[in-house]
Amino acid sequence: MKVIYTEAAQQELRTFQENQKRLLEEMVAEKKFVYGDETLEITASDIKETAERIRPYRPMTRTRFHTIRLAAQVYISLGLIMMLGSFFYPDLLRMFSENRSQAMIFGAGALTVLLGVVALYMYRLRLQRYDEMEREFKRKE
Repeated sequence: MKVIYTEAAQQELRTFQENQKRLLEEMVAEKKFVYGDETLEITASDIKETAERIRPYRPMTRTRFHTIRLAAQVYISLGLIMMLGSFFYPDLLRMFSENRSQAMIFGAGALTVLLGVVALYMYRLRLQRYDEMEREFKRKE
């Protein structure tokens, strides 16, 4: 297959390569920078290691993370319902000492809420990371 780039496409490709190079340099600098040293030496192994950590940014990935958020909300809701349902049973101490099934329901609800909170936290971190990357690329252009 023969690929032909227009002049505008060639300029965009150069800009893209410069942005990738700058990102690579920033990521290597975070790992190797020594205060007081004005130079940063990048080796082939640095490029290989960093290239594995650089993921292509695709705007469609945001929609994929919305499903994580939805799953987190479902887990939190189910867990809260299970936890609240356990409070309708007789005394909590008696529940743990005498009725193990009620205690297990409460524990399962608490674990479900915990998993949902962790999933929601991960979603927010990833979304924040992608937003920062998007702002950084727009700022550098």
